[in-house]
Amino acid sequence: MSMNTSAVRDHFRVQVDHYPGLMGRIIPGYAEQRDLMVRLVPFESGRRIRILDLGCGPGLLAQQLLREFPQAELTALDLTNEMLDACRQRAGDESRMDYRLADFRTDDLGSGYDVITASLSLHHLTFAERPDFFARAYDSLNPGGVLIAAEVIIDESPDVRASQYRLWQEFMIANGEDGEQWFSKHTDKDHPATITSLISWLGVAGFVGAGCYWRQLNFAVLRAARR
Repeated sequence: MSMNTSAVRDHFRVQVDHYPGLMGRIIPGYAEQRDLMVRLVPFESGRRIRILDLGCGPGLLAQQLLREFPQAELTALDLTNEMLDACRQRAGDESRMDYRLADFRTDDLGSGYDVITASLSLHHLTFAERPDFFARAYDSLNPGGVLIAAEVIIDESPDVRASQYRLWQEFMIANGEDGEQWFSKHTDKDHPATITSLISWLGVAGFVGAGCYWRQLNFAVLRAARR
């Protein structure tokens, strides 16, 4: 079964205005994940690099990347005009930004990138769609380029998975959110994979050095490089 693009698009359209605060309340280590993704870019800050930010949302990660890499050019890709508009507003008159309304599941990603980032967006891909996506991401990178992704994951152990889900719901409840409701949305719409599966798919696509650099409950940050 493929990703329900319309459902995902509608889900994010209604979250635009309060997205940053909401994500901080429902995602453990949300800001920490973004900070680490920026630190995992393996290039000096003054280097001219091209970045593709998949599922850019309101531009939180894009803003940090452009601040850290003042010579970088960044393409912000998202499924909704609403999120792209929010990203534009956050960036202001930043001339190094380009905006693309597209579905990374099916649309051409472009080429010649040094970095591809995906912050909490790839879990919308089904397991069947993952190999093709990783192959296309690999082809879109320059040699030595990297894919950096903050992922929603599941543990290999059903017992550990159940415990992590319980703790995740407790985290959301402690932040004033309906943990059961958000967990239900997660199970209905998301396709989280194990870290082992993700690293395997990346390897099949040709990536090297794939590894997990951060993990908290059912969330992780991974990086892999093109040869």
